[in-house]
Amino acid sequence: MSRRILIEENIGETRAAVVDNGRVVELWLDRWSEAGQRVVEGEIYRGRVRRVEPALNAAFVDLGVGPEGFLPFGKAGRPKGFHEGAAIGVRIAREAYAEKGPNLALAEAGEGDAPECVQPAPILAQRLVKAYGEAEAVWADETDIDLDDEFEAALNPLAPIPGGGSLYIETTRAMTTIDVDADGRKGQGSPAQLAVALNTSAAKEAARQVRLRGLGGIIAIDFVHMRTQPDRKVVEQAMRGAFKRDRARVDVAPLSQFGVGELARQRRGRSLREQMCDTDGRLSVESCALAALRRLQAEAMSDRSRKQKLEVAPEVFAWLDADTIGWREALTGRIGPRFELVAADGLGREDARVSRA
Repeated sequence: MSRRILIEENIGETRAAVVDNGRVVELWLDRWSEAGQRVVEGEIYRGRVRRVEPALNAAFVDLGVGPEGFLPFGKAGRPKGFHEGAAIGVRIAREAYAEKGPNLALAEAGEGDAPECVQPAPILAQRLVKAYGEAEAVWADETDIDLDDEFEAALNPLAPIPGGGSLYIETTRAMTTIDVDADGRKGQGSPAQLAVALNTSAAKEAARQVRLRGLGGIIAIDFVHMRTQPDRKVVEQAMRGAFKRDRARVDVAPLSQFGVGELARQRRGRSLREQMCDTDGRLSVESCALAALRRLQAEAMSDRSRKQKLEVAPEVFAWLDADTIGWREALTGRIGPRFELVAADGLGREDARVSRA
């Protein structure tokens, strides 16, 4: 299998993509605004036990940043001498997401008292290279893959199925549902054969989309109706095979008589939508501001002799004007002081205009 890791260092964030055989299968994001504000999988912290919950066979631990972590004791039970207020070493086993804090495992953290990170995570590129030891890491702009397009597509509820048809992906608080639609797909053979071919392709694409979007928990796939058990078995096997390439743990249930496939995917952290969007589904102000900065930098790099003016919506202007991440200094280091920022009342959150000043 040919695998590459694409890296893109932007003002305000690092973006990355894992590419298998020419197709993007994972998208990753690290933002400057979250540095030191969130824990990352694999980091080691010295924490303080806030409370022990015997009914859960676990404890909640203050890490000094973000929500309290959840430390299960496992079959061995509560460690000897473990008590509320104790300083302990823990490793981040799973990052926080939604309203859930991170999961923890015991680790060595050295001597100390106050909660703090004693072993930070490597930068995003290094984490991915370590996770995929055989992968080649390259800069995204050296390839023909546009990460803007890939991230935009991964936030769209509609995803095309190779060969025809589409998936509609919708996430609620309880679960994610994926509806398979033939969308006029054509081919040779009987209707039953066409249904199996469509559903087999849909199973493979659904596995890619789930991984791409960082979805987890209970996921139900509503396949096009198949009349016979052998046909459903073919699609079930295709679904199991597709999820075998996923680094997260995935448990797949047999297809129901109604053609619904159910699976449970391990949550490793926030989904892409949770990282980039508000709770109403719109791109967050920060996401829009960073996209505007990418556009400004691109225009300035293509026209090195002129000053550029960036016009954005008032709420995006307010975020940029506060400059809590130091983007002005960073952008000046890349293109010089050849830009100005303007609030434009007529623009929507996702709109931005770049022109010569």
